[in-house]
Amino acid sequence: MAKRFQTYFGVPIPPFKEEKFGAGSTTIRFVVTGKIPSKKNNTMAVTIRKIARAYVNQSAKGGMISVKDAQLAIGKTHSKVRGNVEYQEWVRTQKPILLEQMHTWVERLGGKGLIFPIHKATLSVRFYFNNNYLIDTINKLESIQDLLVSCQIIKDDNYQVLNPTKQESANYKDELVNSICFISLSFKL
Repeated sequence: MAKRFQTYFGVPIPPFKEEKFGAGSTTIRFVVTGKIPSKKNNTMAVTIRKIARAYVNQSAKGGMISVKDAQLAIGKTHSKVRGNVEYQEWVRTQKPILLEQMHTWVERLGGKGLIFPIHKATLSVRFYFNNNYLIDTINKLESIQDLLVSCQIIKDDNYQVLNPTKQESANYKDELVNSICFISLSFKL
């Protein structure tokens, strides 16, 4: 018998399409230590002036330019967003560590059919924080997922590849020197 829709606040909610791997699924784990910077924090808008400067230098007569030329030069500038430098450095240092861990999994499970990147998996992440700061774990989870994609451990971090995702976090201030992120990926070989 088909499950029925339930209505909440006037919105009919269909039964959720849960997909389970069940028996025969495999779980591999990765460990990241230290501070995880948030990808979206500390981005910076910068003005690109190279074309405008060249135009001003070309238009200047006797070291002076007209108001019209100055306005045209301003129109030749544009902006771009520069990514978080701390995040980019973190990816650069973490990538070889995760690639080494990935190589260990290939050695252990390559003969059983493990091929990276993984095309469909569930993700469970546990954050063990070594401080009392209130931390936005959604931003940290996004950084971890993007790192997994960057290392080609998973194909992508969209819902068709990585679903469901689960995260937990706890304070280990007096127990750990460095924060730990423990990552579990479950999938069918």
